Amino acid sequence: MLHGRYRLLICAAVLALTLLGTSVIAGLFAHSDSPVPENVHMVISTAACLILYGLGLLLALWRPNWQAHRLLAALVLAASTLALLEHASGHTWWIDFPQLHAWQHDLAPHPGRMAPTTALALIALAGGLGLLPAANARLNGVRACAGGALLLGVLGAVAYLINLELLYSWGASVRMALLTAAGVILASLGLYALTRLEQQRHLRSQDLANSVSLTATALLIAISLATGLLVYRFASDAHEQSLRTVMSYSVRQRAALLNAQFELSNDIARRLYQRADIQEILEAASHGQSGQNAAARLTALNHMSLNGIAIQDGAGRTLVQVGYFETKPRQIVAMRSPNGAWLLWNGHYLYRTVASYRTSAGMAKLVLEQRLDMFDRIVVDTAPSQDLSGIYSLCGHDSRYLRCFPQLPRDQVITIPLAGNIQHFTMWPAFFGKHGALRTVDYSGRHVIGAYEPVNDTGLAFSYKIKIADLMAPIRRDLERSALIMLAMVTLGALILRWRTHPLLREVLQSNLMAELAAERFRNAAEANMDAFIIMEALRDANGAVVDFRVVYINAEAERMWHLRRDEAIGKKFKDLMSWYRIPNYFESYKGVIETGKAISEEVPKVFDASHPAWIHHEIVRAGDSISVSVRDITQRKLAELDLVLREALLKTVTDSIPALVAFVDKEECYRYCNKAYMRLFGISPEQIIGMQMRDFLGDEAYEAIRPHVAKALEGQATSFERDMKVRGESRYVEGRYIPQQHADGSVSGFYVMIWDITQARAREMQLRSQVTLDAMTGLLNRTAFMELLGDEIKHHYIKRQALALLFLDIDHFKLVNDTLGHAAGDELIREFARRLRGNVRATDHVARLGGDEFVILLIGLDSERTVINVVEKLLAVVRQSAELHGHTYNMTTSVGVAYAFTPDITPERLLEIADEGLYRAKDAGRNTYRLQRVG
Repeated sequence: MLHGRYRLLICAAVLALTLLGTSVIAGLFAHSDSPVPENVHMVISTAACLILYGLGLLLALWRPNWQAHRLLAALVLAASTLALLEHASGHTWWIDFPQLHAWQHDLAPHPGRMAPTTALALIALAGGLGLLPAANARLNGVRACAGGALLLGVLGAVAYLINLELLYSWGASVRMALLTAAGVILASLGLYALTRLEQQRHLRSQDLANSVSLTATALLIAISLATGLLVYRFASDAHEQSLRTVMSYSVRQRAALLNAQFELSNDIARRLYQRADIQEILEAASHGQSGQNAAARLTALNHMSLNGIAIQDGAGRTLVQVGYFETKPRQIVAMRSPNGAWLLWNGHYLYRTVASYRTSAGMAKLVLEQRLDMFDRIVVDTAPSQDLSGIYSLCGHDSRYLRCFPQLPRDQVITIPLAGNIQHFTMWPAFFGKHGALRTVDYSGRHVIGAYEPVNDTGLAFSYKIKIADLMAPIRRDLERSALIMLAMVTLGALILRWRTHPLLREVLQSNLMAELAAERFRNAAEANMDAFIIMEALRDANGAVVDFRVVYINAEAERMWHLRRDEAIGKKFKDLMSWYRIPNYFESYKGVIETGKAISEEVPKVFDASHPAWIHHEIVRAGDSISVSVRDITQRKLAELDLVLREALLKTVTDSIPALVAFVDKEECYRYCNKAYMRLFGISPEQIIGMQMRDFLGDEAYEAIRPHVAKALEGQATSFERDMKVRGESRYVEGRYIPQQHADGSVSGFYVMIWDITQARAREMQLRSQVTLDAMTGLLNRTAFMELLGDEIKHHYIKRQALALLFLDIDHFKLVNDTLGHAAGDELIREFARRLRGNVRATDHVARLGGDEFVILLIGLDSERTVINVVEKLLAVVRQSAELHGHTYNMTTSVGVAYAFTPDITPERLLEIADEGLYRAKDAGRNTYRLQRVG
């Protein structure tokens, strides 16, 4: 039963691996997403390895002696080793197929490359499969491979599910795609099941006890681990969601503050422009003049947050400037709105506006540069510290670069090229008016949670990032403490379980030990038994009716009798074995014993081995809901009985007056019996024939004709034949059969001879055949028979590279004979014409009447065209001789069309058509002549 479960587990693993790998490969080619939401997908090399490994498991299960599973294991080992070498060397080889994976946008540096833990797991699995079939000493090594791969698969799945790389830096190196981890776990279970089958035994009692303890411990660990992981996942998700909300609110507040600062600065610029003295200065500037006391008046206004004021003419030339303008800022970003606004940074933030105003003389510009003191103080207050890992970033961009401002004066400005890096910018959606929060890998390669917010329509954006490693540090410490507590609880639970179940297991061990001893005694007795012994349990349907039996045990003698191995039979259904191994169908007998409880003892022929007839003594006994079948070979006794019956039947048969000739010839080819029909046919009494050799009785010529059939019969093969035979000077046609006398051990002691005289039947057959193939009037071949023969001769001559010729003839002016002398004279003329044609060609040539007065002659095996011409001229001369028709002398002539084929590669119909064309040309030439055309 356990072996059946292991086989089922292996088959399930094979099916799952094949479907998994096939679906992944099909999805890659079809650009179809996996039904399981993933940010890392199984790659095509892993999928191919899983398919190959599944096929290897199947071959190792069903045909381990073929060693084909080792070839598949070697392929998996080679692909996995190449993947490891890629990781070690940094090179990319042909197994990655990055183009097939580009559309998935995985968070992986090398699209299509197998993960290192996946490669290690597959190497372990391939090594374990390659060791099978293994002796018991090597099975522990195979199990170690399966256990190692299973551990890697479980660790990879856990790392994926809880984002282990967020807790530990090494987490990214052990995680696997979820489907990959599932495939590795399935392959490990399949390999482990194969090792259980390799033991070829049932579990011992101690194994069973250990299995109970291990299973309970494994369940405790699995439940605790699953509970802890779920609690961690829910807690971390809730914490992350709360943090996102707080971060989004914080970054929104800062963006609003900066926007308010911009509005205040823009309001100062508007109020300055509204002053009459400023407008007067701008009017003068539009004329290219600075105006009276312009510098003094601007100096009076340059106070509070203003850093500098400047007046420019329409061309941008500065006419008046007071205060200080930053000429070498460490960072500067042009703002989208308002037009002409710039945000600068050189240890502190500066806001520069260039406003153009229309005057009576043209244009003039008012340039203001203001300090953003309040925003500077907020930035300094929220700068990162040891207790706060959050990083605020204020950035803008032009067509080529992302430009970000630092938080502290000592920090460096950040300028990043846009090309190839946009996907790493946390704030990039904010440049398009969006806001929100997400988890991602930033430009520095750090796992972060980031919130982003646009600064109104200025073209600037805020982001707030927190490194997940810092965020998870307290959670990691709590998780480690919880894991230690959980481990202690699981260990304590396992010890308590072991303590409480130990008495029960001890009793089970004793009971199983007694049962094993009894079973061992039974097996020893059954194996020593000279009879075949089989135990089968009944299989019932939902209604309780017996529908089949399952083989539980067979001994060595049963293996020999059924011609199968024990492992091929145990656990199989009886009806399946009947169809696979041609075992006799005794199902109804077995079913009757189960239903009635009445034992059966019978003698039956062993029909499943027809080449060696045998008999068995069959006993069927019910044992609970099972049956025990005992089979004994009684062939020798039955052969002796059968031999006596056969002799009696033979004596009775040969004494009957039957028309067939019956005899028995021993292996020395000497007649040992013949019936009275021999005397009727040969005129010799049976006593004279018995003791004669076949050669002496039949004669050398007749014996040589039948000697192959005699040899076959003495080899144990039945044979039959038909032949002509001379009997007392008269030709007879007979049908004969030789039937060997074969014993149970395969030896042949002679054969039976049965001869039927079918002369009359043969004559009727030949008569009917002649009526079908011969022309009734002339006795020549008819059209149908001739066309069939012509096709055969064309093929034969083409193969032999010999020439042949087809002559097409008719009687000149034949219609005149019918019209003047009558049809009887015409028929006589046709018969005479046929006799002359047949009598003047070789016996090997073929003459046929196609119908009416049309005849054809096929000349075969020709050596030259001159031979054909000689035959045609001879026929013309013979036909020209006068013929007597009903008292009238008639001078007959003929016209001939000749188709001469040197190497006949032509159809019969076409050859006949060419000869017919020659006939018409001969008639056009005046008749009583011939025309020849060469073919090929």
